[in-house]
This record gives sequence, structure tokens and C-alpha cells, in this order.
Amino acid sequence: MIDALITGKLLRDPALKTGSSGKPYCNFLLSVPTNDGEYTLVSGIAFGDVAGRLTKLQKGDALSVAGSLKPSEWADKSTGEIKRGLSITVSAALSAYDVKKRRGGESRQSNPAPPSRGYPNYDDALPFRD
Repeated sequence: MIDALITGKLLRDPALKTGSSGKPYCNFLLSVPTNDGEYTLVSGIAFGDVAGRLTKLQKGDALSVAGSLKPSEWADKSTGEIKRGLSITVSAALSAYDVKKRRGGESRQSNPAPPSRGYPNYDDALPFRD
């Protein structure tokens, strides 16, 4: 297995499913650009909370995933041609929606806005001149 971080666009809406153990999972398909201007298909599976977050995304949304990557091979149903791609078992995921939540919530409260005129707020007795 290869540890990987992959960014691409979803080719279809992920759907939440329940395994025989009763745990949630979701399968998804990413289109990932390569250096030569082509695209590689990466199929993925996510479990638990990560799967639940992914199912809120839609076809065309950008997604970054980290996890265990392995090569995959299958026969095209219509032509019988052998196709190759990659498959990832996700351990973590990040989308633009996650970034918006973080910027709008915790980070603003823990990092107050800088003071006016661009001066840092050092809370000391040294005056600054304009």
C-alpha cells in the first residue's frame, strides 16, 4: 500500500450505504489531473464519520482525500477492454465546505481581528506613532 494525498473532482454523487456490520460507508469516484494533461480515475471508499461528510458533496465538487492507495484493474462492460486506475481507502478528507466551516467558526474566535492601521496588538506600554 502507498500512503497518498489526492485531490480531484467527484464524477458522481457519493451515496451513504450501510455494511453488514451496521457501519456506514460510501463509495466515490474522483477525476484527478496528471502532469501530462490527462486524467486518472481514482475510486475510493470511506467509512464512519468521513463517509457521512462525503455524502453531503455532489458531482463536480473538489475533494482532497488521504489514505492507502493501490492500483486497480477492471474490464470495461461494453468493450471488454482492460482499464487501469487507482483505488484509495480514505482515512481523512477535506473539501471546500470544511474550509468554510473552519474559517467561519473556531478560527475567528481564537484569532481576533488585527487592530486598526495594521499595528500588531502586543498589549504593552510602548506607544506607536502615526
